Amino acid sequence: MKNTIFLDTGVIILYQSNHEEILKEIQTKMKNKYSFISSELNYIEFFNHLCREKGKINAQIIMENLRKGDIIDFIPVSENISILAGELKCKYNFLSMVDAIIIAEALTRKIFIYTTETHFEDIDNLKVKKINY
Repeated sequence: MKNTIFLDTGVIILYQSNHEEILKEIQTKMKNKYSFISSELNYIEFFNHLCREKGKINAQIIMENLRKGDIIDFIPVSENISILAGELKCKYNFLSMVDAIIIAEALTRKIFIYTTETHFEDIDNLKVKKINY
């Protein structure tokens, strides 16, 4: 699990739009046998973003290709993650529900989370790489 990185929605958006820094980072990490995961909730957020920008049909095509690809594995939310996410949301009331869930996943797995969000750095024990765009 230590060679796994969690990608937040903002990073997936940058990846899909061919952001140079993200593309290089992901390619380098893949060469070093890293894998990438994200939540089904991030999948929903990304679909919503694409749907508003490119329309439903284009969003469906992009999302289908993303899911079929071998870059990101989208994972469901487990009961244990739900409980920890609730505790995190209680402690850090500034978190959105999706953020609490993905942070719970990264904390449980003890892996880095790549994000465009600045407030993730305020979470105790979270390994964060802030991506600037």
